[in-house]
Amino acid sequence: MLARIKPKQVRYIKLGRGGLWEIECIKNGIVRFGFGSANAERFPLCQSGKWDELKKSFLANGRDVGTAPRFTNETRLFFEDDGNILWVTFVGERFYWGFLTAVVAKRHEDGDGVWREIAGGWRWHDVDGEVLTKDRLSGALTKLASYRGTSCEIDVVDYVIGRINGQKTPAVERSIVALEEVKASILDLMKLLGPRDFEVLVDLVFTASGWRRRGIIGKTQKTLDLDIEFPSTSERAFVQVKSRTSSRELAGYVAQF
Repeated sequence: MLARIKPKQVRYIKLGRGGLWEIECIKNGIVRFGFGSANAERFPLCQSGKWDELKKSFLANGRDVGTAPRFTNETRLFFEDDGNILWVTFVGERFYWGFLTAVVAKRHEDGDGVWREIAGGWRWHDVDGEVLTKDRLSGALTKLASYRGTSCEIDVVDYVIGRINGQKTPAVERSIVALEEVKASILDLMKLLGPRDFEVLVDLVFTASGWRRRGIIGKTQKTLDLDIEFPSTSERAFVQVKSRTSSRELAGYVAQF
């Protein structure tokens, strides 16, 4: 279990154009950042905090008056972060999060941008150990996976912090309780089924799993209720449906089959 997080800011970051740096960053527990931040002109400006000059560099390189300030601000946030910004990203179906260490940015050895370490490495579980994947998260957050820029603020800050801290929305909590109640009711409902209905239920379970019935249900032979096969592997199975049985009776069926 991890301590609850209390970030001052939350930002989404894409790990390389088209996810180019994702594998390296997740494996090594780092964040790589581009915008030409490693070149001979801009790296010293970033290190010394000369952000007005960095903006002029972007403008001189053809960026417009709207883009240059945004690039400068994103770069400044990355270089000046003292560990209070929560950085989040999506890699495949997983939602990763982490905080930067106090170690300053360094030029990457391939000359493409700079990098900083994530304290303890990237995590894709909440503080209680539950996995954080797209199917478990709100669409308001997962839509960021299609963001085309480098980094940005997010508009569901409270949701992200709460989800990482193991908190679920009231609607989700109600649905979990309702699902558990349904599961608990299923056993009682199954006990109300007659022999024929129970056979149909078992047949539906196998059908939904990809098995195909070869004969008519309950109409094959005395010791057999379902004769089924799995088309993709040509496996065949013989099913005897019982609401109750014993080890001795089971051994008898196995011997006959």
